[in-house]
Amino acid sequence: MRISFLTFLLFTLPFSTMAQGIDRPEPEISTGVTATAHSKSAEKFMIVTANPLATHAGHTILQNGGTAADAAIAAQLVLGLVEPQSSGLGGGAFALYYDAKTAKVTSWDGRETAPHSAKPDMFLNENGDTIDFWDAVIGEQSIGVPGTPLLLETLHQKFGKSEWSDLFTDAQNIAFSGFKKSDRLQKMITADIGKLDRFSATKN
Repeated sequence: MRISFLTFLLFTLPFSTMAQGIDRPEPEISTGVTATAHSKSAEKFMIVTANPLATHAGHTILQNGGTAADAAIAAQLVLGLVEPQSSGLGGGAFALYYDAKTAKVTSWDGRETAPHSAKPDMFLNENGDTIDFWDAVIGEQSIGVPGTPLLLETLHQKFGKSEWSDLFTDAQNIAFSGFKKSDRLQKMITADIGKLDRFSATKN
């Protein structure tokens, strides 16, 4: 049995156009690694994500006859909800698709891009010096045009078989019913307390 595999890598990248040589924090804090000794095998399909809720969403799609692309989209929609610090519809993504029938690998660059109004000096102060890192990162100036939504749509159009609306089912249900946040998300939230207080619009 030949299977087409989709490796779907989605993550929101930190602002990276600051001048080099400036001290700045890591994109995300370290929250530790949990080592496990578990191994799994499968005969028909397998999906692995950073969160069991996302894995379940993709697994459901595959069980119902969806493609690897369908499963990846459903999983990513859930990941955007349960790990918002790392992924989501507001950011960018990359995708790799391997088709076992043709032995062909296809890649897509869905990285977010700067808006049309972006200027080379938008992160400089009146003296021509770079502004504080967090003043640049938090606020409307650092917002990019999302690339993830178009990437997901493209993957579905090219490789999808499930109904587009069905891919949103798990994410919608979890959004309405709530979910238990992971230890990592809790640590990320705690670490970010106070950062939004830099602007009155985000403080209240």
